[in-house]
Amino acid sequence: MATRKPVAKPRTQYRTALLVGEGEAELNFLKHLKALYLQRGDKRVTLKNAKGKGGAGVLDYTRRQWQQAHFDEVGALLDTDTNWDDQERARAKKLKIEVFEATPCLEAMVLAVLGKTVPHDTKHCKSAFEQALKAQAHAPGLFEQHLSKAVLDAAQARVPALKALVAFLCR
Repeated sequence: MATRKPVAKPRTQYRTALLVGEGEAELNFLKHLKALYLQRGDKRVTLKNAKGKGGAGVLDYTRRQWQQAHFDEVGALLDTDTNWDDQERARAKKLKIEVFEATPCLEAMVLAVLGKTVPHDTKHCKSAFEQALKAQAHAPGLFEQHLSKAVLDAAQARVPALKALVAFLCR
């Protein structure tokens, strides 16, 4: 008597997303958010580092990554202090890349999340960040140490870019 081959289970199709951070600090922040908010099995999110180059460079990098592999959703977290204007926003919209703007930089967004005073220029934001958290933004483990899920949940009402990022991860 011949043995039957086991019937293969149908494969689950997951939604996929590409999320690009402007630099190492943004990538660490995205990894932290992904660990806190993305439920296992909900969605596959690939995180990439554009390694700087300003907003326009991040947009170009994101577009190139999307051309190499198909994703259901594509987003980018970038600073608005360099190479970012209304023309680039329009280009992102045309390319269907959802942009999460850290104005003027990620350090300002994190200061706002923590309820600290946010200076208006990048140089002062970075120094205020280092003074408040005693480390630079790209330091490993920094976000895990200072940004608990409770802190992030409470800050979503005050920080629209954070709320949009979490929504991107959870939908």
